[in-house]
Amino acid sequence: MMITEEAKSYIQSILEEKQTENLRLYAVAGCCGPQIGLSLDAPEQTDELVDVNGIRIAIAPDAKQLADTLTLDFDTQGEQGGLVMVGAPTGC
Repeated sequence: MMITEEAKSYIQSILEEKQTENLRLYAVAGCCGPQIGLSLDAPEQTDELVDVNGIRIAIAPDAKQLADTLTLDFDTQGEQGGLVMVGAPTGC
């Protein structure tokens, strides 16, 4: 998993605003296989805590394989831009 510098700045501002310490990456069942979810939830007991470019990420066991090829980036398209997951499963 990678986090670009642009995404890091954005994530840090969200973490400060929401007064939380980490992101949580987890798998969600989809119609064409697992999808990946990202939240500001606290780590669960079975999560693996990793530091990626200075951001603490809790990775659920069912999301570990999906996280290997994932890059969090900041997309400047649109009015305000936003966080995008490059390399995440796209579904059907």
